[in-house]
Amino acid sequence: MANKLFKNLPSMQYTLNTGKVVTIKDFFRKAKVETSALDELIEYQYYEILEGERPDIVATKLYGDGALHWTFFLVNDFDNYYDWFMDYETFGNYLDEKYQGQCLNVADRSTIISSQSFSSDKDANNPLGFSSDNKILLGETLTSSDGTKQVSVVGLDATQSCVIVTGDTIESGDTLTSNVSIKTFTVDSAVNHRDGVHHYKDSIGTRRTYGGSGWTTVSHLTVEEEENEKKRKIKIISPDKIRGVLREFERIMSD
Repeated sequence: MANKLFKNLPSMQYTLNTGKVVTIKDFFRKAKVETSALDELIEYQYYEILEGERPDIVATKLYGDGALHWTFFLVNDFDNYYDWFMDYETFGNYLDEKYQGQCLNVADRSTIISSQSFSSDKDANNPLGFSSDNKILLGETLTSSDGTKQVSVVGLDATQSCVIVTGDTIESGDTLTSNVSIKTFTVDSAVNHRDGVHHYKDSIGTRRTYGGSGWTTVSHLTVEEEENEKKRKIKIISPDKIRGVLREFERIMSD
């Protein structure tokens, strides 16, 4: 059963207590292992990660040895350190990197994104006969009507009728013109990207992509906070069983 447990994991170098270096399975880039196999071999407990606790700190706290942090990646659905619960500072940096700029919402989606349609005008430059109106393009510059503000388009969310931009701060009511597609639109509302709409939910938690009576908005920030909080509670090998599991591990690796 133990051999079945480890057979699908990629390899890495590991030094045994004897000083012997062996090639073992890499738990940081592991494939999924069969949960039933783990359950038969390891007795689990659960642990809630505290603010600022890295894997090595938790391993030292539980097992007296920070090097045993790899066991957390073995028994949980972790592929790498990015799957570990993020502390306040790390989480903030993650949000700053992932959700840069603002979401500029418009009342009429067709002013920023137009659906393609078929046309009978086919030629060498358009062999399939597609036709569409100009639309806002990724990477182009938008300039306010009074010329005092400029932003770059870094994303488009067609579902939420949102243009994601970085640069000067845009406000509700600003009119922007693109420098490439020559498209002009008025901003209905502007929020920080992380505060933009991810989805809507009703009183029983059902999700959908549009609002309405009885539906509340859920932001990107709320979703990220919820996902990070789920990572706080992890499975661990019971401290009174860890040495036995390690002995079995050493036996398998030394064969």
